[in-house]
Amino acid sequence: MELNTEKSGIGKAEQQERIKKEKQREILRFVNDEAQQASDYEMEAFESLASVSGKNFTDDLTLHTELVTNTIPTYEKAVKEAKSIETGIEELEESKRLIIKATETFHEALLMEKEALEKNDEEMIRKSNKKMMEYQKLINDYHSEMKKLAEKYHIDYEPRKMNLEENIVLKGGQNEAIAAAGQIWRDKWNG
Repeated sequence: MELNTEKSGIGKAEQQERIKKEKQREILRFVNDEAQQASDYEMEAFESLASVSGKNFTDDLTLHTELVTNTIPTYEKAVKEAKSIETGIEELEESKRLIIKATETFHEALLMEKEALEKNDEEMIRKSNKKMMEYQKLINDYHSEMKKLAEKYHIDYEPRKMNLEENIVLKGGQNEAIAAAGQIWRDKWNG
């Protein structure tokens, strides 16, 4: 359905400006509300993982317990939130797809990590690490997509940045958790 600009007295330029502003609002809502809920759960899960991995790694049992009781259940909430995201405009569908795929991919990596610990399976560790790298690529693709949309609609968009030194001192963060998860396996299997 189109607005009849002749009868409404609204000029074509004004109509286009209104549409642009509505799309700006939808993009901001998507980033600040819809995607943020999934991101918050994701960060909580990353902090959980970082608390028992990398420099905080003590033993397999502690890592497994944290994965099963906190990291995986929290990350499942992130996946659920990602799947429930409403886009509002067609231009955000690809971003939504990337968020869903990324969260599903990292969730698979966590499940593989859990299984690898249970079976002491080096091959499963490699598969988990590969999934974590796939996740990172999907997140980078998501940020690239959002930057393009932001530029098109004149919106300031900056991905959440992590101060790794600060996060290491506190609870850890996304990049540390991802790197630490891979490092655990390298440390464990390389002596």
